[in-house]
Amino acid sequence: MDPQLSPAVYELVLNTFLQKDSKDKLREQPNNEDLLKVKALLHEDLGQYEEALKIYLQQGHFEVFELIRKRKLHASLVGNLMTLMKLGSEETVNLLIAHRTEPPLQVERVVKVLDSTHTVEYLHKYLDGLFQKDPKAGGQYHQRQVELYATYDKEKLLPFLRSCTDIPLQKALQVCEKHNRYEEMVFLLARMGNPKAALELVIKKLEDVDKAIEFAMEEGDDDLWDALIHLSISNPKFVTGLLNNVGTHIDPTKLIQVNLREGCRKILVKDSHSLMEKLYKLQGSAVYIDGDTICKACGNEVIGTAEKADFVLFFCGHVYHGRCVNKKKKENDLQNVLCPHKSRTPWKERTSSTEKFIACAFSFYYKSALCMYMIILSIVY
Repeated sequence: MDPQLSPAVYELVLNTFLQKDSKDKLREQPNNEDLLKVKALLHEDLGQYEEALKIYLQQGHFEVFELIRKRKLHASLVGNLMTLMKLGSEETVNLLIAHRTEPPLQVERVVKVLDSTHTVEYLHKYLDGLFQKDPKAGGQYHQRQVELYATYDKEKLLPFLRSCTDIPLQKALQVCEKHNRYEEMVFLLARMGNPKAALELVIKKLEDVDKAIEFAMEEGDDDLWDALIHLSISNPKFVTGLLNNVGTHIDPTKLIQVNLREGCRKILVKDSHSLMEKLYKLQGSAVYIDGDTICKACGNEVIGTAEKADFVLFFCGHVYHGRCVNKKKKENDLQNVLCPHKSRTPWKERTSSTEKFIACAFSFYYKSALCMYMIILSIVY
């Protein structure tokens, strides 16, 4: 059996010891933790709570929080704020919030003190705890909290934005952009009335097809589904995700149509560029004229004759004396003359063989895409 002294006997022995030896021992060992703790307890028993508080703070004893609660020393929190925060930030914040209506623990005073110490993380912990307890209590600091959450507590940023209705959305968006918080940016853009930009962010930055589909469902906008298909068509992973949702949320004909149209567009752009290069080279190529070149009207040589004569060279390659094609025109009015050999339409409206080829190519690709579309539709249905 382990014999124990009763509390009364222990108290008597302790008081006797302190009366005889405590002063001498404290002089010899001023930093002895056990002796200082005993001294703090004695101060507390004697009602000298401030003295006990000083010892607890000096020694960094966690019991200081119990002393503050038990003896209602809440007014001492602000004067010892940084020491208490370092000792136990959660306990300190809980005490500050619980007594926020008591002078000098009003929210504005506490924020001012924390600001003056330049310990922004402690300020965040206090404002976060205050928001969780009473969202309206620190409303004037909500805009500042966006930056604090983005810096110190990213996971809580989106729930905070969802809960607040008094934050300037544009400024919040700028903060999220600075910290690359794309999910929060999606939420803010949607709230600002720009769901297409939000959807584009989901696709290009988050790269989450399920989230993109969920977002389109939540918005309930048919145009958004069209935008989703158009933005996803170049991403195989997204196309697969869209196909998995065909029939439930996505019209299969629309998906096929956009897919075919996009594929044809890429082919047409590439081929059109190639054909236009050929046309450009053709139009810029030289037409050779020598002494044997004859006028298509009179059959005489165009150059090399004794008399000085104008001649007209058409883009089709035919050459005429000016007098031969301009008999019924006023002199020097040759620029609007048509080639009598073939052309019956003005030069600007005339279609060259290369231009005809381009038109045929467009027609061919369009008809091919249309046929493929009809075939796939017949398979689907």
